[in-house]
Formats: sequence, structure tokens, C-alpha cells
Amino acid sequence: MSPRIVLAAAVVVASIGLAAPAPAAPAPAALVVGPTTFTEPGPYAVGERTAKLPSGIPVEIWYPARAADVAGKPMGSYDLVDWLPPFLQALLPPGASVAHPSGGVRGALDVPVARGSFPLVVFSHGYAGFRDQSTFLTAALASWGFVVAAPDHPSRDLTRVLGGPAGATTDVQDLRATITLMAGKAARRSSAFRDRVDLTRVAALGHSAGGSAVEKLAAIDQRVDTFIGMAGASVGALDQSATVPHKPGLLITGSADTVVPLDEMLTAYAAMHSPKRFVVLDNAGHLVFSDICEIGADQGGLLSLAALLGVPIPDSLRPLATDGCFAPDLPPTEAWPAVEQVVIAQLRNVLGIDATDAGLTGLPEAFPGIVSETVATTPRSASPRG
Repeated sequence: MSPRIVLAAAVVVASIGLAAPAPAAPAPAALVVGPTTFTEPGPYAVGERTAKLPSGIPVEIWYPARAADVAGKPMGSYDLVDWLPPFLQALLPPGASVAHPSGGVRGALDVPVARGSFPLVVFSHGYAGFRDQSTFLTAALASWGFVVAAPDHPSRDLTRVLGGPAGATTDVQDLRATITLMAGKAARRSSAFRDRVDLTRVAALGHSAGGSAVEKLAAIDQRVDTFIGMAGASVGALDQSATVPHKPGLLITGSADTVVPLDEMLTAYAAMHSPKRFVVLDNAGHLVFSDICEIGADQGGLLSLAALLGVPIPDSLRPLATDGCFAPDLPPTEAWPAVEQVVIAQLRNVLGIDATDAGLTGLPEAFPGIVSETVATTPRSASPRG
């Protein structure tokens, strides 16, 4: 990797077809759910494609596919260079790339969507993030029978934070437009997603500032059934003026997070309405819910590479590049199976796919040294859909 490419990566992270209707079940009905069921890939392969909102904002879509349709095709990748503003891209040599696996398969032709009608999850990235930032989780969700649609947020994405143009929409507007986009695809006869997206089951998932965005989305959009904030929430944490939704919610955070500390997340949880759930990952930092720590990890991390090149990084930006990436914090890859278990089990339970919350019980015992605390509050009269 050339010094300029390495430098670009350091700056990036430091700133940071027609198909027939089918039954709605997104996974085999005979599945016996336990506290580690969703730590492995689900019954579907994962397809991936990119769409655009009417505003031109890109939306990444991961979706269930048949294994036969992805056989022999390589996994896709994303390139952080694509999120650099043009004036920074101009500093790089031709063909410069800082690539990372994107979790899905594209192929020469788009991979068909599997037969079925699958719940929709909209994903909101963090501040200085980008739509592909958490592919370990978005791909896992697709393998377990969810369509996941993640827009960029030009108001606060990586491009904007690095000096690119300001967006004309808010993150909540981007998410609402994404749901509308997927509803249109599900209804349009010529779309590959025709009758493949179950708009009666919609969830919103976000990281950091995205956690706040999805909570605000759930408060104003009746199409959204539930929300999950990872290292981020609105009231009590990142936005005291927001309205708390009367919908089932989950917050999951790391006890070592210094960007959105544990006490702020606990305050946000206290402000939420029931049914609600709170999960703590022991010694995990802010970036445990994204791919960021894995980029450049084999070379000591991107800040180390920047230091070797004599590139000064302002102290105020260091947590966005390091929080959760280095010892003594829990390595993100060790926490990812627990994150996948919690998020997938929560969504399946709240959306009525699983009749019980067995996938959310016994988590500290199933993940010793990783899940340190779980709290759930459910009204006596609450149904699985809330």
C-alpha cells in the first residue's frame, strides 16, 4: 500500500426481476431458538446491490439470496476512497483503493432475491460514517431473512466531515425516503424486490448518531415498528429535544465507550417506553459496532500508520479512530457474534417471527466476558409486536 493510500485511510478513519409472491416466513418455522442461534450465518446466502433515492443519495441493499445463485461468485467490497471529497481524491495516485469486504455478492448480473417476503431493516450510520460501515451485521441480518437498506447521510457522512458539500436532507428524512423507496420496489412489477419486502414489518437500526436518528424516526413514522440504537440514542444521550417513541426498543452499548458513555446510554434507556431492553458489552468501545477497527489492523491501526508518516491527528478526533480498537478494549471481532445474536434475536422476537425471547435469555452465560448485563422491561399487556 502506498504512503498516500495509507494516509488517506488514516484521515478517513480519524475523521470518522420479476418474481412470484411467496410465503412470508423469513426462516424455517422449525428453528429452535437459543442464546447463540444467530451467531452463525443464517439459511440464506447474501446478495447486494446499490440503489438511489430520488435525491440521488446512494442506498446499499443487502438481501436474502439462494446459495445456488451466489455459487462461484466473489464477495463484493467497498472502497473508502469513494467517500473522500474530490479535493482529497485528487491527491491520490490513479487506482488508489482502501477496500474492505461488503458482505454480499453482486456478480456480473445482480443476484436474484430469494423467494419469500422479508421484513425490512433500515440502517443509519454514525457521524463521519458511511452506508457500508457495519457490513458484518448488515450481511448477517440478510442471511437470516431480512432486507437491509442503508442510505448515506450527506448531512453528516464521511464526505461531509472531511470537507465535502453539505447535504440538503436530514438523516431522518433519508431514512423515511429509504422506506418509501423499498415500498415502491416491492410494489413495482418490474422490480427484483416485487413482493419480496414485507412492509408490515419494518425496523430501524443505527450506530452512534444513527442510534439517535432511528429513535427519532420511530417516533414520527408509523411504518416503523421498532428501533435499535447501538452506542447511540436520542433523549438522554445525543438529542435532549427529541420525542421518545411509544414503540419497542433496544439499546446496546460497550462499557468502555468514551464517545457516548455508558451512563448516557443508561439515561436514554430510562427515558424509553416499555417494552424495552438494554444490553452491555463488557470492555467494548464505541467502534465495536462497525468495521472500522479492522481496516489497517494488520499494520498496527490507521493512527499508527499516520504517526509513522508524521501526520498530526488532532486529539479531539482520536476517539473516532481508536475507541474500541485496541487493548485493553474487547476486540471487535470477538464481540461481533454477540452483537449479531442480540440484534437478530430482538428483531425476530419483536416482529413476531419468534414466539418467545429465548434468543435473548442467558446471554451473559452464553457470552462470558463479553455480555456483562442485560435488562428488559415489558408491560404485562404487551404483545410480541408491542
